[in-house]
Amino acid sequence: MLLKIIGSVLIIAGSSIIGFTLSSTYSKRPVQLKTLQSLIQMLENEIRFMSSIITDAFERIGRSSDNPVALIFTTTLKYLDNEEFTSIAQAWESSVNENIGKTALTREDAEILVSFGNMLGNSDIQGQIKNITHTLQQLNLQQQKAEEAKKKYDTMYKTLGILGGAVAVILLI
Repeated sequence: MLLKIIGSVLIIAGSSIIGFTLSSTYSKRPVQLKTLQSLIQMLENEIRFMSSIITDAFERIGRSSDNPVALIFTTTLKYLDNEEFTSIAQAWESSVNENIGKTALTREDAEILVSFGNMLGNSDIQGQIKNITHTLQQLNLQQQKAEEAKKKYDTMYKTLGILGGAVAVILLI
């Protein structure tokens, strides 16, 4: 009897952990999108007011946050410093593709970032500012979608994890 109780508790705990893990992605994505918007806003300020060289701006931005999305900036900087790529766009795209799996961002978010990177360093300051503004608008829409998905799926996955474990225990008893 004691073994059944211990086994039941372990099954419910395990399924609950799975549910909470799945729901955490929906909780992290809006936060990471907001952080990403802040980092890109910092890049805009670096370009607009400080007329910084892009590598210097990326270095400051990468150091300013410990959020996983900041890895995109630091990895791009690493690629440019090591001269692995000849253009900022290539380094940015590789960095996005390399680091997207370390974040809660989706493929759609990555496509927006790659599109943003394709314009980096290809125009004057005003063109860069327009590109940043456009990207921030797109990321804001993605953040709104992520907030809606969080409301919709966060509680559902947590509840399903707990209830799934309870059903499994009932079926096994």
